[in-house]
Amino acid sequence: MAKYKIPRDPVFKTFGIFSTINGTYICPGWIPVDPGTTREDVEFSDDIIYIKKEVALEVKAELLIDLEFKVPSSNGKSEYLVKFIGGDWYCNCPASTFRRGHCKHIKELETKVNKV
Repeated sequence: MAKYKIPRDPVFKTFGIFSTINGTYICPGWIPVDPGTTREDVEFSDDIIYIKKEVALEVKAELLIDLEFKVPSSNGKSEYLVKFIGGDWYCNCPASTFRRGHCKHIKELETKVNKV
């Protein structure tokens, strides 16, 4: 049976050997080993260092306030009310009731608000 060296981790003072459908592993680290590996086949080594990758999280800024706009209709004879409430857009124009997606009033305001 092969001998396995694993890095000494200051957080984990010991290790475990786990068998899954996909294979046998030493944890922490999910290091693949041969089936039938025992604790006697594994030893800690100070020579091995695993560099942990830092994962950058992208944070999307979201509006936390409710907004309300009055926008003129295309012909200028009436106004529509466009609201941003809880992260969702609403408009009381006729197109909003039968269109899939946002009406042109919402699209225009959404573009302007995202630029700010």
